[in-house]
Amino acid sequence: MYSQLILLAIIMAVVIGRLVGTSISFMKQVMASLLSVIVTSTVYWYAYLRDHQSDNFGIDGWLWLLSMVIVSLLFYLLFEMFDPIPLGERGERLTEAKNPYKRLSAWWRRQRRYVQVSIIALKNGVGKNLAIKRSPASDRRAAVSLRGMLEDCGGFFIKFGQVLSTRSDLLPPAIIEELSKLQENVARLSTAQVEEILAKELGRPKDEIFREFEMEPLAAASIGQVHRATLKEGGKKVVVKLLRPDITAKLQLDLDILVRFAAWVSKRSAWARNIGFLDLAKGFSASMKEETDFRIEARNFAQVTASLADSQTKVKIPDVYRELSNSKVLVLEYMEGVSVKSGTAILGERGIDRREVQRQIFDCLLEQIFVKGIFHADPHPGNVYILNDGTPALLDFGSVGRLGTLQQDALKRLLIGFEQRNAHIIMDSLLQLVEPKQEIDQASLEQALSQLLVQTAYDAAGSSDAFIQGLFRMIGEFGFSFYPNVAGAFRSLITLEGTMALLNPSFNLMEESRRFARDHVSEFLPVGNYADLKTTATNELLELLPVIRKLPRRLDHLGTMLEKGEVSVKIGFFADKANTSFVTKWISQALLAFVGTAFGGISIGLLSLSGRLSWERFNIVAMFGYAGLLISALLLIRVAIHAVRSLKQTKE
Repeated sequence: MYSQLILLAIIMAVVIGRLVGTSISFMKQVMASLLSVIVTSTVYWYAYLRDHQSDNFGIDGWLWLLSMVIVSLLFYLLFEMFDPIPLGERGERLTEAKNPYKRLSAWWRRQRRYVQVSIIALKNGVGKNLAIKRSPASDRRAAVSLRGMLEDCGGFFIKFGQVLSTRSDLLPPAIIEELSKLQENVARLSTAQVEEILAKELGRPKDEIFREFEMEPLAAASIGQVHRATLKEGGKKVVVKLLRPDITAKLQLDLDILVRFAAWVSKRSAWARNIGFLDLAKGFSASMKEETDFRIEARNFAQVTASLADSQTKVKIPDVYRELSNSKVLVLEYMEGVSVKSGTAILGERGIDRREVQRQIFDCLLEQIFVKGIFHADPHPGNVYILNDGTPALLDFGSVGRLGTLQQDALKRLLIGFEQRNAHIIMDSLLQLVEPKQEIDQASLEQALSQLLVQTAYDAAGSSDAFIQGLFRMIGEFGFSFYPNVAGAFRSLITLEGTMALLNPSFNLMEESRRFARDHVSEFLPVGNYADLKTTATNELLELLPVIRKLPRRLDHLGTMLEKGEVSVKIGFFADKANTSFVTKWISQALLAFVGTAFGGISIGLLSLSGRLSWERFNIVAMFGYAGLLISALLLIRVAIHAVRSLKQTKE
């Protein structure tokens, strides 16, 4: 008897698992089916078989099997909902811990941290201040509460706030100003910890590699810290960057909570949804995961160095000792110098023009963005050095951005449009830089850009800065958001502007960008003279020849179809992601409503059955009936609440 029930459970697990496409493990599928068999068989025997001994498999038996399938689906749903293993984009199971105890322990730590973050958020009033209608006063309150929450959470939440403080294209000035106050307070690794990391990662005693190794770090950050050392072979001075030993677990925990917090804020605030707050958190999470693998940083160093091999700028980038580096240790060439903040003294002693050094650094970064397509994404003063001989240098390529040729061309046209005061060119380039929207009022956008150009004209001192600030404000008003890599380029330029002001207090970002464009006119305008015009026209014609050759045949074919009345138009409703998401959402709600209704029907049947029998004897049947009604009510109420929330979101 028991073997038959187990066999039935296995068969059900195989069949139902295939039908519903679940991602839970096979053992959990068998467990769900077995629980269904046990529960329904117990009810079936207690309610019917014990008083109706029959060898025939009648209508009651089919009802038993149907109930078994429906109850097993409920257990499948429960296991799917509470399965702690995350899934990838294609539904694959993503986990590093196969041990159920470790997964449960990780889940518990995550929930505990999430509760802690939620309490901090509520204490600082984040949800309340972000949900109210926007105004200068509400922006200030929201900024203070958001900074307080990120500061109290610590860790990578502070770093996320620092990244947000550079997004003036999305966030109002009050929030930018408040988040700029965030500072990291990081404890240094002990000598024992440094020794342990070196012994584990280098694979041999450090004395075999380094003649000297200074245990006092040059700098410490949330991800790692930097030490100075001297190689045993050759006696060259190097910098050794060490990844913190516990950073991976903390990173995974905090970033997971950060994304969940961003999703919570986005649900409560229409403004957070409009600026893509959740996407910002996801983008930050992806970049931070890259920064914790020093092999990626070593590759970035190599790629940027190779891209600038023929550059006219005199900016130094340290060499990487790839043979001594791995994912947790990075060995770099040591450069004698100081941060650009303190570098003006060196330049003054050597009689080097600070503005010329500023131009070298600025041109190097713009060449990376506009010409090479791979650029330093975080050129803050700590990552820009002035060496002892006055040569500028770029450090720390853990964060690097990449731009495609389409986006590079759009950025160039944006600069040309500003130079020519042409609103149409600016609009055309801007639409190539922002994520597409279903409805774009191009006429209103062009009018707004035209007004912005007029408002910022004839002000030689601040027209460039006013134009940039107005452009970012307009992007927010029209509900646009830059592509992440484009936003990274703008963030790099904004950070660079503050760094350059240390060398040249009169530095103007747009004026210097226009100078760079004039100095590199061949990169911005491929047609500089008659020979260039002839070459460009020839290349364009060669690209168009295959299309031109096919054009007469296609026109003839189109004319024939029009003559025969065979022209048809295909409209792909599901080609739009919004339509697909809408249909998927409501189908899932309809299925949930069906399951709730089915449970309600089964429960009513059980209560009807128990009503015909004595209560003392069949109270278990009534118990299952009432439990089923409760489940049915919960599912149907969940569907109703979801529908009401959807209506509210639509109204917003």
